[in-house]
Amino acid sequence: MSQPQNFLGPLIAGKVLDTVIGRVLDKVASNPKISLEPTDVPAVRDIVTETVRHELEVREQHATNSEPAYQSRVAQGSLASILGASALLVDLWTNGVPDAPTLYVAPLTILVGAGWALYGRFIAKKPVGA
Repeated sequence: MSQPQNFLGPLIAGKVLDTVIGRVLDKVASNPKISLEPTDVPAVRDIVTETVRHELEVREQHATNSEPAYQSRVAQGSLASILGASALLVDLWTNGVPDAPTLYVAPLTILVGAGWALYGRFIAKKPVGA
């Protein structure tokens, strides 16, 4: 039986480390108080520690969907689709023209999809099928 191979994890970790280390070096290089003297090592260590901690916290927050609701792209997209589908339903309902029932399928499907996305983002504890 073959073993599943995971090429993406190390690649992403490498990109994260490249980004974090690049930002750390930029901060150290732009600080006029730091030289390459051994006495400046603690200051560099503090900058490195703070920058790495901050970058990893931001990435963990994004990966675990724990950012606030107003920053969630899922919530923003769902809200936009709910507003658009609701406007279409109101127009169909109040336009005074007898509309075919099939015209209601698309906006109702959008509302169900947006509700499902919001459920998955804020209520569900594990992915579907897990």
